[in-house]
Amino acid sequence: MFTVVVTAESVGLRNIAVINGSTASFSCIIHANESQVCWSRQTISPETIKFLYDQGSLKSACDNSKCDVTFSNETDRYTLTINSVQHYDAGFYECHECYGSVQHSAHLIVIQPADMTEGM
Repeated sequence: MFTVVVTAESVGLRNIAVINGSTASFSCIIHANESQVCWSRQTISPETIKFLYDQGSLKSACDNSKCDVTFSNETDRYTLTINSVQHYDAGFYECHECYGSVQHSAHLIVIQPADMTEGM
């Protein structure tokens, strides 16, 4: 599992590469009520943004078996976990205040593992 942690001290783009079929986790720290935090994904088309988590609940773009969002009261850390990552999950993920300017983003790159039988 790969984790990207974005804090006020380390704001910026964090790219990660995950093997097809594995789990990816993104974490960010935002000091806001859970109902004011959103996770979204921008796909290759710049106009396409799908909300995964909006004001305290998962949206249809990511159901509970595919994704989960957890929140830690102690650290104000929001973590988005994506299970069984596929190529269509690649893109820019953003954690942000739904109606504010605070945002953190990371680029998820999905790679296909080499064929294990190749070269044998």
